[in-house]
Amino acid sequence: MDQNAVSGLSRTTLRAGIIVGAIGAFSVILAPQVMQSLQFGPAYSQALGFVLHVAFQLVTLFFLPFSAALVAASLVMRHLDFTLARAGAAPSAGRQPPRD
Repeated sequence: MDQNAVSGLSRTTLRAGIIVGAIGAFSVILAPQVMQSLQFGPAYSQALGFVLHVAFQLVTLFFLPFSAALVAASLVMRHLDFTLARAGAAPSAGRQPPRD
């Protein structure tokens, strides 16, 4: 695999993790305000309030842990990329010469 493609993949994964985490955090922060504004509205807002309540719970349940997993995967990819690049630069660095 190309070196730039691997580096780009870790950057893309990190950005996706940050975006998913930001969406999850804003959802957790804004959920009470949205739910409170729907509470005093017309009757149809009760159904909408239930749907949004379930959606906010799912976002909280999935987005924040998934964000952490994406960021961790990005760090692992970056470390693996660094390790493979270092091993490729010096292929015999860890080997001992054969003994007779």
